Amino acid sequence: MAKAIIRTEEVAVTYNLGKSNEFKALRNMSVEIMSREYIIFFGPSGCGKSTLLYSIFGVLPPAAGKVYVKGDSIYDYDPMELVEFQRHTMGIMYQQFNLIPSISVMDNVALPLIFAGMPESRRERKAMQLLDRFGIAHVATKLPTNLSGGQQQRVSVARSLVTDPEILIADEPVGNLDHISAKAVMDTLDQINERDRKTILLVTHDAKHLPYAHRVFYLKEGRMDRIVANPEKKQVLKMKPGSAIVTELEQVQRIYPYDTPEEVRVKSLVNYLTQNMSFDQIVKFEKVIEFYIQGRLSPQAFTDMLKKGQKEGGVGLRPEYAENISDKLQKLMTRAQDIIRFRKEHNERSGSETTDLSNHDTADLLAGHLVLEHGTELTPTQFKNLRDSVDVRVAAFVDKAEFKRQLQLPVDQGGVELDVYQTHDLVRYIEKLIAQGIAEMKVQEKRAHDVKIMKAEEEVEARKEHERLEQMVAEEAKPWYQKMFKKKKKEE
Repeated sequence: MAKAIIRTEEVAVTYNLGKSNEFKALRNMSVEIMSREYIIFFGPSGCGKSTLLYSIFGVLPPAAGKVYVKGDSIYDYDPMELVEFQRHTMGIMYQQFNLIPSISVMDNVALPLIFAGMPESRRERKAMQLLDRFGIAHVATKLPTNLSGGQQQRVSVARSLVTDPEILIADEPVGNLDHISAKAVMDTLDQINERDRKTILLVTHDAKHLPYAHRVFYLKEGRMDRIVANPEKKQVLKMKPGSAIVTELEQVQRIYPYDTPEEVRVKSLVNYLTQNMSFDQIVKFEKVIEFYIQGRLSPQAFTDMLKKGQKEGGVGLRPEYAENISDKLQKLMTRAQDIIRFRKEHNERSGSETTDLSNHDTADLLAGHLVLEHGTELTPTQFKNLRDSVDVRVAAFVDKAEFKRQLQLPVDQGGVELDVYQTHDLVRYIEKLIAQGIAEMKVQEKRAHDVKIMKAEEEVEARKEHERLEQMVAEEAKPWYQKMFKKKKKEE
């Protein structure tokens, strides 16, 4: 039977007690964590998750309540006992890595063993074993500043394990890493839990990491909001048969982690009533669209991925539905290019001396597309007014609310005189076009900026290499010049 390795009883922590900025970080927090469990403390900033973590670590004494680790009340330890507890029972990883920049990677990992009195040869051997395990033995002699963020965090993992602690705590360990490095570190922690059977306590506000945990502790305003077991992992804590069932709601909760269970139920029902895809399909659909807008999928490949079965990595849509979606997306992205062209032309006109900033050609094209897309019949005057309204909206002279108002105004007042439903459809569509067009413009600008920076860096490197070669040639030629100078001096 699993035993609790950590237990808190009515723990309360208050910052700035008695002052005007007093803040109750934890309120009557009682938790029980089993040995070898992987627990995630989850919630928004300020909910108390890091405070709970550091109270368990033994560095944040509670104002009230008790913290028990392996049956001992850790805040009843004397200072030296507390140090020994932290050294041998706990390992810790930080978001900022906290490596010492002036010593090598191997020395950073071995440092805790110096304080444990271990001989140099043994501690270096142990440090190298961990570095080799995590694939970074080749950087053992380098300084931490010469490593990537992902490599530095793996050094931090190795250091946290070098004393072979029973409990590993991690405070936002991948908060500063890119997606690939973050996944590598999270997979490493999962391996440590499974293979080394370490108890892991991890703080995060990123819902992508929740599937790694046996249980997720949702914190809110210093209190335990709820505890959710992961039905996809074999639980350490014995549970009643049938109490952990995988439903759609668990998946929705990961997509909307800060919503209450009631709000998640509502989203599930709205999805059923308004959409033809399950949440699992929506997640895959989003990834396929991401690949498409990045240019990694052609229009035909995009359509094929929509039709392909979910087991084969596709979305699993009916062929006719997939064709319809693909057609709509391609039309929208084409019109989004019109937005880009309109905005660029508008910016050029803004920089010129002309007072006419309108762009009727592109506005005509957009207005015509709106009419065709939504099957709205307009008189010539209505179409002209629609074109003018599109013109000023895309140029950002009016906001969404004013654009909507103009569409509903009578024709003789410069409006289009649409009904509520027609207005809703047109506004929704043009706002999608504007959003996608502006987003693509920003992507293009960033890409151009990155290319410019890369070229500048290449020029700097080329100049450095040229200077290095010149210096090398000068150094090699120096003995010859010295010899010639001595010869000439002797002849004189």
